[in-house]
Amino acid sequence: MGKSFNGKNNLSKVKTIISVLVVLGLAVAFFLGTRESEITLENNALEIGGMYGVTIPTDSIEEVTLKEEIPTVRNKINALSMFGFKKGTFRMDEIERARLFLHSGKGPYIQITTNEEIIFINYKNSEKTRSVYQEIKN
Repeated sequence: MGKSFNGKNNLSKVKTIISVLVVLGLAVAFFLGTRESEITLENNALEIGGMYGVTIPTDSIEEVTLKEEIPTVRNKINALSMFGFKKGTFRMDEIERARLFLHSGKGPYIQITTNEEIIFINYKNSEKTRSVYQEIKN
């Protein structure tokens, strides 16, 4: 004997499928967003990979500094922020817009100032942050 489905049963299945897809989408975004930002230097460009990644021509870099503190982050413009990490574009004290790739809420921080924007990068391991800073400086 076959089963017959009414409209309510079909609607329930659609809602379940949509819910599963939303949860999977959020899980993928969380996974990609929390991965450490990979930095590569090649072809006269500094590339910061991953979610909200950017490619910066080396001739547009005005200054690279290592800071123990950064201005207070005020709010997101286009960004992901959770569990102590921040990726994307934010408003900060003293800075209208900055691109952040922060994996820790404490320093050190690499500040890259270009002719168009300010970028801050750090990692959970402060020694990795210092090592990446030295690579960029060289």
